[in-house]
Amino acid sequence: MSWLKRNFALLTVGLLALGAGGWLGWARLQPASTNIDALWATVLPDLSGKRASLAAFKGKPLIVNFWATWCGPCKEEMPDFQKLAASELGSSIQIVGIGIDNTDNMRAFSDKLGISYTLLDGGPGGLDLLTALGNQVGGLPYTLIVDATGRVIVKRLGRISYEELREASMRTLGK
Repeated sequence: MSWLKRNFALLTVGLLALGAGGWLGWARLQPASTNIDALWATVLPDLSGKRASLAAFKGKPLIVNFWATWCGPCKEEMPDFQKLAASELGSSIQIVGIGIDNTDNMRAFSDKLGISYTLLDGGPGGLDLLTALGNQVGGLPYTLIVDATGRVIVKRLGRISYEELREASMRTLGK
């Protein structure tokens, strides 16, 4: 009987440890608080090298998407951002893509897809900004949708669909 009790105790401890590990892993993947002021304090070059202050977008509905040319889901969702930018909604909401990549690669990819919305080079500080904006794991793609008051409406780690972008944009604009 002592063998059964000992194995039951080990099994119980193992299951508790597994549950705690699963919970900690899940909690780590949850978006952290968003320091939106870090966004407004950021100045990054566009793909031609001209410096752009993200504070210029403060007070406007805004979509910020972190991406890279080597990121499969990023490449899949970029046409959806362009579709939104070219739509009627695109005239009411600003879209900014912040690349975590080589500028030449980003420029070639942008030209190939005909991207018309603002693309900025995140440079070495891009991952720090990503973390400050609530992405604790540093994964891509990462999208924030911010209303005109600076309130974050959507935080999404991973691919976002056109339908989700459109719906969140309409909600952000009060439509």
